[in-house]
Amino acid sequence: MKTKQLSIAALTLAAALTACNSGSKSQNSEEWVIKNDVWKVEDIDFDKIAEVVDIKPIVTDEPIAELRPYMSGTSNDFIACDKFSRQIFYHIVDGRMTEKLQAAGNGPNEYNHLDYYSYLPADNLLYGYDRRGRIIRFRTSPFKFESYFPTDDYFVDDLVALGRDRLLLSASTRPDSSSIYEFDGQSMTKVIDVNRYASNIMFPTYSRSDNGVLMAVKQENTIVCKYAEGQMTKIATIDYGNMELTKDKEYITTLEGGLQMRNFKDFAMGCKYAIYNGSTLAYWYRSVLKQEAHNHLTIATRDNYRNYNPHIGGLKIEIHPGLVDNGIYTMLIQGDWESKINADEELSETGKRIIDALKGNDYNPVILQFKLKL
Repeated sequence: MKTKQLSIAALTLAAALTACNSGSKSQNSEEWVIKNDVWKVEDIDFDKIAEVVDIKPIVTDEPIAELRPYMSGTSNDFIACDKFSRQIFYHIVDGRMTEKLQAAGNGPNEYNHLDYYSYLPADNLLYGYDRRGRIIRFRTSPFKFESYFPTDDYFVDDLVALGRDRLLLSASTRPDSSSIYEFDGQSMTKVIDVNRYASNIMFPTYSRSDNGVLMAVKQENTIVCKYAEGQMTKIATIDYGNMELTKDKEYITTLEGGLQMRNFKDFAMGCKYAIYNGSTLAYWYRSVLKQEAHNHLTIATRDNYRNYNPHIGGLKIEIHPGLVDNGIYTMLIQGDWESKINADEELSETGKRIIDALKGNDYNPVILQFKLKL
Protein backbone atom coordinates (compact mmCIF):
# COMPACT_ATOMS: atom_id res chain seq x y z
CA MET A 1 0.00 0.00 0.00
CA LYS A 2 1.70 3.19 -1.20
CA THR A 3 1.03 6.45 0.57
CA LYS A 4 2.66 9.84 0.59
CA GLN A 5 5.83 9.83 2.69
CA LEU A 6 5.72 11.82 5.90
CA SER A 7 8.08 14.55 7.00
CA ILE A 8 10.13 14.11 10.14
CA ALA A 9 7.90 16.64 11.82
CA ALA A 10 4.94 14.34 11.29
CA LEU A 11 6.68 11.69 13.32
CA THR A 12 6.15 13.75 16.44
CA LEU A 13 2.67 12.25 16.29
CA ALA A 14 1.00 15.46 17.36
CA ALA A 15 -1.64 17.33 15.37
CA ALA A 16 -0.70 15.60 12.12
CA LEU A 17 -1.96 12.32 13.55
CA THR A 18 -5.56 13.37 14.03
CA ALA A 19 -6.56 11.34 10.96
CA CYS A 20 -5.78 8.22 13.00
CA ASN A 21 -7.02 9.62 16.27
CA SER A 22 -8.47 6.45 17.74
CA GLY A 23 -6.83 6.44 21.14
CA SER A 24 -8.55 7.34 24.39
CA LYS A 25 -7.93 7.29 28.10
CA SER A 26 -9.24 4.37 30.07
CA GLN A 27 -12.14 5.28 32.34
CA ASN A 28 -10.68 3.35 35.28
CA SER A 29 -6.90 3.89 35.07
CA GLU A 30 -4.11 5.68 33.30
CA GLU A 31 -3.67 2.92 30.74
CA TRP A 32 -3.99 3.87 27.08
CA VAL A 33 -6.55 2.47 24.69
CA ILE A 34 -5.36 2.19 21.09
CA LYS A 35 -7.99 1.13 18.55
CA ASN A 36 -5.66 0.01 15.81
CA ASP A 37 -6.91 -0.42 12.24
CA VAL A 38 -4.16 -2.63 10.77
CA TRP A 39 -5.44 -2.09 7.23
CA LYS A 40 -4.13 1.49 7.49
CA VAL A 41 -0.37 1.24 6.97
CA GLU A 42 1.88 3.95 5.57
CA ASP A 43 5.03 3.25 3.57
CA ILE A 44 7.83 5.44 4.85
CA ASP A 45 11.52 5.95 4.18
CA PHE A 46 13.47 4.08 6.87
CA ASP A 47 15.89 6.98 7.28
CA LYS A 48 13.01 9.35 8.11
CA ILE A 49 11.74 7.21 10.95
CA ALA A 50 14.97 5.66 12.24
CA GLU A 51 18.55 6.63 13.03
CA VAL A 52 21.20 4.04 12.12
CA VAL A 53 23.43 3.18 15.07
CA ASP A 54 25.66 0.61 13.36
CA ILE A 55 25.93 -1.64 10.32
CA LYS A 56 28.62 -4.33 10.39
CA PRO A 57 29.23 -7.93 9.28
CA ILE A 58 29.61 -10.57 11.97
CA VAL A 59 33.25 -11.60 12.13
CA THR A 60 33.59 -15.38 12.30
CA ASP A 61 36.14 -18.11 11.62
CA GLU A 62 33.47 -20.58 10.49
CA PRO A 63 30.21 -20.39 8.53
CA ILE A 64 27.06 -19.40 10.39
CA ALA A 65 23.84 -21.24 9.53
CA GLU A 66 20.68 -19.42 8.47
CA LEU A 67 19.39 -17.82 11.65
CA ARG A 68 15.97 -17.29 13.16
CA PRO A 69 14.83 -13.65 13.25
CA TYR A 70 15.01 -13.11 16.99
CA MET A 71 17.92 -13.02 19.42
CA SER A 72 18.34 -12.68 23.17
CA GLY A 73 20.74 -10.53 25.16
CA THR A 74 21.91 -6.95 24.68
CA SER A 75 22.79 -4.99 21.56
CA ASN A 76 26.50 -5.81 21.87
CA ASP A 77 26.30 -9.25 23.52
CA PHE A 78 23.59 -11.58 22.25
CA ILE A 79 22.85 -15.17 21.25
CA ALA A 80 21.20 -16.15 17.97
CA CYS A 81 19.77 -19.56 17.04
CA ASP A 82 19.82 -21.49 13.78
CA LYS A 83 16.51 -21.26 11.94
CA PHE A 84 15.62 -24.89 11.34
CA SER A 85 16.84 -27.32 14.01
CA ARG A 86 17.01 -24.83 16.92
CA GLN A 87 19.97 -26.81 18.16
CA ILE A 88 22.90 -24.53 17.28
CA PHE A 89 23.37 -21.21 19.06
CA TYR A 90 25.88 -18.53 18.17
CA HIS A 91 27.31 -16.21 20.81
CA ILE A 92 28.00 -12.78 19.28
CA VAL A 93 30.02 -10.21 21.26
CA ASP A 94 30.84 -6.80 19.75
CA GLY A 95 30.13 -8.17 16.28
CA ARG A 96 32.32 -11.28 16.57
CA MET A 97 31.15 -14.88 16.91
CA THR A 98 33.00 -15.94 20.07
CA GLU A 99 31.61 -19.45 20.56
CA LYS A 100 29.12 -21.90 19.12
CA LEU A 101 26.77 -23.41 21.66
CA GLN A 102 25.72 -26.94 20.86
CA ALA A 103 24.65 -29.78 23.17
CA ALA A 104 21.96 -31.48 21.11
CA GLY A 105 21.07 -35.00 22.16
CA ASN A 106 19.10 -37.02 24.67
CA GLY A 107 21.66 -37.20 27.44
CA PRO A 108 21.17 -35.70 30.93
CA ASN A 109 23.17 -32.56 30.09
CA GLU A 110 21.82 -32.16 26.55
CA TYR A 111 18.70 -30.83 24.89
CA ASN A 112 16.46 -32.06 22.10
CA HIS A 113 16.07 -28.56 20.77
CA LEU A 114 15.17 -25.29 22.46
CA ASP A 115 11.91 -23.75 21.28
CA TYR A 116 12.42 -20.65 23.43
CA TYR A 117 15.50 -19.28 25.10
CA SER A 118 16.69 -16.25 27.08
CA TYR A 119 20.26 -15.05 27.63
CA LEU A 120 21.55 -12.98 30.56
CA PRO A 121 24.91 -11.46 29.53
CA ALA A 122 25.58 -10.02 33.01
CA ASP A 123 25.48 -13.52 34.50
CA ASN A 124 26.77 -15.48 31.47
CA LEU A 125 23.66 -17.66 31.63
CA LEU A 126 21.49 -19.11 28.86
CA TYR A 127 18.05 -20.52 29.72
CA GLY A 128 16.02 -22.56 27.27
CA TYR A 129 12.89 -24.68 27.17
CA ASP A 130 13.58 -28.25 26.07
CA ARG A 131 10.76 -30.23 24.49
CA ARG A 132 11.32 -32.96 27.07
CA GLY A 133 9.44 -30.71 29.50
CA ARG A 134 12.17 -28.88 31.36
CA ILE A 135 13.98 -25.58 31.50
CA ILE A 136 17.68 -26.11 31.02
CA ARG A 137 20.46 -23.71 32.01
CA PHE A 138 23.90 -23.36 30.48
CA ARG A 139 26.84 -21.15 31.36
CA THR A 140 28.49 -19.26 28.52
CA SER A 141 32.10 -18.18 27.91
CA PRO A 142 32.93 -21.05 27.84
CA PHE A 143 29.72 -22.93 27.12
CA LYS A 144 28.82 -25.76 29.51
CA PHE A 145 25.76 -27.36 31.14
CA GLU A 146 24.89 -26.04 34.59
CA SER A 147 21.44 -27.32 35.68
CA TYR A 148 17.87 -27.97 34.67
CA PHE A 149 14.42 -27.50 36.17
CA PRO A 150 11.47 -29.80 35.43
CA THR A 151 8.26 -27.94 34.56
CA ASP A 152 6.00 -30.88 35.41
CA ASP A 153 2.60 -30.52 33.71
CA TYR A 154 3.25 -27.08 32.22
CA PHE A 155 3.83 -26.53 28.51
CA VAL A 156 5.97 -23.42 28.06
CA ASP A 157 5.14 -20.99 25.22
CA ASP A 158 7.83 -18.38 25.88
CA LEU A 159 10.22 -17.24 28.60
CA VAL A 160 12.51 -14.40 29.65
CA ALA A 161 15.18 -14.50 32.35
CA LEU A 162 14.84 -11.77 34.97
CA GLY A 163 17.83 -13.00 36.97
CA ARG A 164 19.50 -16.15 38.17
CA ASP A 165 16.80 -18.70 39.15
CA ARG A 166 14.14 -16.13 38.28
CA LEU A 167 12.16 -16.43 35.08
CA LEU A 168 8.97 -14.98 33.69
CA LEU A 169 7.23 -17.39 31.36
CA SER A 170 4.05 -18.06 29.48
CA ALA A 171 2.80 -21.57 30.14
CA SER A 172 -0.31 -23.69 29.83
CA THR A 173 -1.67 -26.73 31.60
CA ARG A 174 -4.16 -27.67 28.87
CA PRO A 175 -4.63 -26.68 25.21
CA ASP A 176 -7.24 -23.96 25.78
CA SER A 177 -5.65 -22.04 28.66
CA SER A 178 -2.46 -20.12 29.30
CA SER A 179 -1.05 -17.85 31.99
CA ILE A 180 2.03 -15.79 32.77
CA TYR A 181 4.02 -17.17 35.71
CA GLU A 182 7.07 -16.16 37.67
CA PHE A 183 9.29 -19.20 38.21
CA ASP A 184 12.01 -19.36 40.89
CA GLY A 185 13.44 -22.72 39.87
CA GLN A 186 11.11 -24.63 42.17
CA SER A 187 7.62 -23.16 42.13
CA MET A 188 5.35 -21.30 39.70
CA THR A 189 3.51 -18.15 40.82
CA LYS A 190 0.73 -16.97 38.52
CA VAL A 191 0.97 -13.34 37.46
CA ILE A 192 -1.96 -13.01 35.03
CA ASP A 193 -4.29 -15.19 32.95
CA VAL A 194 -4.08 -14.74 29.20
CA ASN A 195 -5.92 -15.94 26.14
CA ARG A 196 -4.26 -19.10 24.83
CA TYR A 197 -4.29 -17.72 21.29
CA ALA A 198 -2.05 -14.77 22.18
CA SER A 199 0.56 -16.46 24.35
CA ASN A 200 3.01 -16.74 21.47
CA ILE A 201 2.79 -17.29 17.73
CA MET A 202 6.15 -17.31 15.95
CA PHE A 203 7.78 -14.54 17.97
CA PRO A 204 8.63 -13.68 21.57
CA THR A 205 6.31 -11.45 23.57
CA TYR A 206 8.80 -10.00 26.06
CA SER A 207 11.14 -6.98 25.88
CA ARG A 208 13.48 -6.13 28.74
CA SER A 209 12.87 -2.63 30.09
CA ASP A 210 14.90 -1.04 32.90
CA ASN A 211 14.59 -3.41 35.87
CA GLY A 212 11.76 -5.47 34.38
CA VAL A 213 10.13 -6.45 31.12
CA LEU A 214 7.42 -5.19 28.83
CA MET A 215 5.06 -7.93 27.75
CA ALA A 216 2.01 -8.26 25.55
CA VAL A 217 -0.77 -10.52 26.78
CA LYS A 218 -4.25 -11.07 25.43
CA GLN A 219 -7.41 -11.24 27.43
CA GLU A 220 -10.36 -9.63 25.69
CA ASN A 221 -7.87 -7.41 23.84
CA THR A 222 -4.09 -7.24 23.65
CA ILE A 223 -2.70 -5.63 26.80
CA VAL A 224 0.77 -4.13 27.09
CA CYS A 225 2.10 -4.48 30.63
CA LYS A 226 5.29 -3.75 32.49
CA TYR A 227 6.38 -6.33 35.04
CA ALA A 228 9.07 -5.30 37.53
CA GLU A 229 9.92 -6.35 41.07
CA GLY A 230 6.91 -8.63 41.26
CA GLN A 231 4.47 -5.90 40.27
CA MET A 232 2.54 -5.63 37.01
CA THR A 233 1.42 -2.29 35.59
CA LYS A 234 -0.88 -2.02 32.59
CA ILE A 235 0.37 0.52 30.06
CA ALA A 236 -1.98 0.21 27.10
CA THR A 237 -4.82 -1.79 25.62
CA ILE A 238 -4.56 -2.45 21.89
CA ASP A 239 -7.94 -3.13 20.33
CA TYR A 240 -7.66 -4.75 16.89
CA GLY A 241 -11.43 -5.13 16.63
CA ASN A 242 -12.52 -8.05 14.47
CA MET A 243 -8.87 -8.61 13.50
CA GLU A 244 -8.08 -10.03 16.94
CA LEU A 245 -6.75 -13.56 16.86
CA THR A 246 -9.49 -15.75 18.34
CA LYS A 247 -10.84 -19.26 17.99
CA ASP A 248 -13.14 -18.31 15.11
CA LYS A 249 -10.10 -17.23 13.05
CA GLU A 250 -8.77 -20.78 13.04
CA TYR A 251 -9.23 -23.33 10.29
CA ILE A 252 -7.60 -26.65 9.49
CA THR A 253 -6.16 -27.55 6.10
CA THR A 254 -5.65 -31.24 5.30
CA LEU A 255 -2.73 -31.91 3.00
CA GLU A 256 -2.00 -34.92 0.82
CA GLY A 257 -1.25 -37.89 3.02
CA GLY A 258 -3.58 -36.72 5.78
CA LEU A 259 -1.24 -34.18 7.39
CA GLN A 260 -3.24 -31.36 8.95
CA MET A 261 -2.06 -27.77 9.21
CA ARG A 262 -3.49 -25.19 11.63
CA ASN A 263 -4.12 -21.87 9.87
CA PHE A 264 -5.78 -18.57 10.68
CA LYS A 265 -7.88 -16.14 8.66
CA ASP A 266 -7.02 -12.44 8.51
CA PHE A 267 -5.82 -11.48 11.97
CA ALA A 268 -3.52 -9.19 13.91
CA MET A 269 -1.74 -9.52 17.21
CA GLY A 270 0.93 -7.63 19.07
CA CYS A 271 2.99 -6.26 20.35
CA LYS A 272 6.62 -7.35 20.16
CA TYR A 273 9.91 -5.57 20.79
CA ALA A 274 8.11 -2.72 22.52
CA ILE A 275 9.73 0.43 23.85
CA TYR A 276 7.96 2.88 26.15
CA ASN A 277 9.25 6.22 27.42
CA GLY A 278 6.18 7.48 29.28
CA SER A 279 4.86 9.58 26.41
CA THR A 280 5.34 7.28 23.40
CA LEU A 281 4.78 3.57 22.90
CA ALA A 282 6.40 1.93 19.88
CA TYR A 283 5.99 -1.72 18.97
CA TRP A 284 6.09 -4.14 16.06
CA TYR A 285 3.02 -6.24 15.37
CA ARG A 286 2.32 -9.18 13.12
CA SER A 287 -0.70 -9.48 10.87
CA VAL A 288 -1.90 -11.83 8.19
CA LEU A 289 -3.94 -10.00 5.55
CA LYS A 290 -5.27 -11.84 2.50
CA GLN A 291 -2.95 -14.77 3.33
CA GLU A 292 0.14 -12.52 3.35
CA ALA A 293 2.13 -12.14 6.57
CA HIS A 294 3.35 -8.70 7.58
CA ASN A 295 5.51 -7.21 10.32
CA HIS A 296 4.73 -3.53 10.79
CA LEU A 297 5.62 -0.78 13.25
CA THR A 298 3.14 1.18 15.35
CA ILE A 299 4.12 4.44 17.05
CA ALA A 300 1.54 5.78 19.47
CA THR A 301 1.00 8.57 21.93
CA ARG A 302 -1.78 8.45 24.49
CA ASP A 303 -4.29 9.83 21.99
CA ASN A 304 -2.93 8.96 18.54
CA TYR A 305 -1.20 6.22 16.58
CA ARG A 306 0.14 5.39 13.14
CA ASN A 307 1.18 2.12 11.49
CA TYR A 308 4.29 2.12 9.31
CA ASN A 309 6.00 -0.05 6.76
CA PRO A 310 9.59 1.28 6.89
CA HIS A 311 11.46 0.83 3.61
CA ILE A 312 15.20 1.10 2.95
CA GLY A 313 15.68 2.80 -0.42
CA GLY A 314 17.00 0.45 -3.10
CA LEU A 315 16.64 -2.74 -1.07
CA LYS A 316 14.15 -5.60 -0.96
CA ILE A 317 14.42 -6.16 2.79
CA GLU A 318 11.59 -6.27 5.31
CA ILE A 319 12.49 -4.39 8.47
CA HIS A 320 11.99 -7.03 11.13
CA PRO A 321 14.06 -6.49 14.31
CA GLY A 322 14.91 -9.44 16.51
CA LEU A 323 16.01 -7.68 19.69
CA VAL A 324 15.52 -4.37 21.49
CA ASP A 325 17.88 -3.18 24.22
CA ASN A 326 17.76 0.29 25.77
CA GLY A 327 15.95 1.64 22.73
CA ILE A 328 18.38 0.08 20.22
CA TYR A 329 16.84 -2.38 17.77
CA THR A 330 19.05 -5.14 16.37
CA MET A 331 18.27 -6.97 13.13
CA LEU A 332 20.25 -9.59 11.21
CA ILE A 333 20.48 -9.52 7.40
CA GLN A 334 21.81 -12.64 5.70
CA GLY A 335 22.18 -14.11 2.22
CA ASP A 336 23.19 -13.14 -1.31
CA TRP A 337 23.69 -9.38 -1.53
CA GLU A 338 22.60 -9.21 -5.17
CA SER A 339 19.17 -10.62 -4.29
CA LYS A 340 18.65 -7.76 -1.80
CA ILE A 341 18.86 -5.01 -4.41
CA ASN A 342 15.76 -3.46 -5.98
CA ALA A 343 16.96 -2.56 -9.49
CA ASP A 344 14.03 -0.15 -9.98
CA GLU A 345 15.06 2.12 -7.13
CA GLU A 346 18.18 4.11 -6.31
CA LEU A 347 20.18 2.85 -3.34
CA SER A 348 19.93 5.05 -0.27
CA GLU A 349 22.99 5.70 1.87
CA THR A 350 21.76 3.11 4.38
CA GLY A 351 21.18 0.66 1.53
CA LYS A 352 24.72 1.19 0.24
CA ARG A 353 26.19 0.54 3.67
CA ILE A 354 24.21 -2.69 4.03
CA ILE A 355 25.28 -3.96 0.59
CA ASP A 356 28.92 -3.09 1.30
CA ALA A 357 28.72 -5.07 4.55
CA LEU A 358 27.09 -8.07 2.81
CA LYS A 359 29.67 -8.23 0.01
CA GLY A 360 32.40 -10.74 0.70
CA ASN A 361 30.77 -11.92 3.91
CA ASP A 362 30.22 -15.47 2.60
CA TYR A 363 26.50 -15.43 3.47
CA ASN A 364 27.25 -14.81 7.14
CA PRO A 365 24.92 -12.31 8.85
CA VAL A 366 25.24 -8.54 8.86
CA ILE A 367 24.06 -6.62 11.92
CA LEU A 368 21.79 -3.60 11.46
CA GLN A 369 21.17 -1.55 14.59
CA PHE A 370 18.94 1.50 14.77
CA LYS A 371 16.92 3.78 17.03
CA LEU A 372 13.50 5.15 16.25
CA LYS A 373 13.14 8.91 16.00
CA LEU A 374 10.59 9.36 18.78
